[in-house]
Amino acid sequence: MEVQELVQKIATKEVVKSFLIQVLDAFQNMDYHKLNDLLDEEAYYQDMKKTAFIYKQMQIFKEFRKKGDTYLNLSTNICTGCLCNDPQPVFVFTGNTSGHKYAIFVEFTEGEITDIYRCSEQSDWLDGMMPF
Repeated sequence: MEVQELVQKIATKEVVKSFLIQVLDAFQNMDYHKLNDLLDEEAYYQDMKKTAFIYKQMQIFKEFRKKGDTYLNLSTNICTGCLCNDPQPVFVFTGNTSGHKYAIFVEFTEGEITDIYRCSEQSDWLDGMMPF
């Protein structure tokens, strides 16, 4: 499934689609400052406060940069692993130089983004980092 097709499928409200696209753009550009500005201050992501989640993203982006990546290409895949009772679509970010993959599952409740998790099954090199 193409990225835009998945966004259209999982985000039912236009404002949520726009927000999701901005979040994905922040991941693609490894911009944890933008993620910090976008995400809800009071929310928990991957069962951690937003500040801890942003710090974890900063560490992940730093690892991509160490491997020579300047940008993350975006695609989709299906997760059949730990967080999903049934196969769920995930967004997969692939380093433009390293080729390493980092996938996230975006959870929705009543049409709103309520959580973001790392998909361990579709992430191929973050084994040394704790899975959120």
